[in-house]
Amino acid sequence: MRDLFALAATVLVCAAAAGCGDRPAATAAQTTEPVATAPSPADASSADEHVTRRFGCQAGTGVELLDDGTVRVSLPGGERHALTRVAGSEPQVYTGDSLYFTIQEGAAHLSQQDGARELACTDATNAG
Repeated sequence: MRDLFALAATVLVCAAAAGCGDRPAATAAQTTEPVATAPSPADASSADEHVTRRFGCQAGTGVELLDDGTVRVSLPGGERHALTRVAGSEPQVYTGDSLYFTIQEGAAHLSQQDGARELACTDATNAG
């Protein structure tokens, strides 16, 4: 009986150890945000033809107003978010993915919808 218990315990330990090998522990590199990759020239030119206005924001964040009336936000880690305009909003307000972008006379701001972490943005359409 004791041998049967020892055999069952050994099988259980081996099964648990085998399952642990399938999922290695996360490393610091795996838990950080993805590294931004530069778009290929073909991707950049096809994307640029739909951009009607560009904004450069604090913290290396970019915002582009597209010809379909949506906004594309590019975060420093390479992550992108699409925002849609709030119908009839004045000043212009765009929202989506818990982000909030406003364009007013002479100013633009990007923030989280709860108002936290607001970034000032400047019109960069004709810059550069």
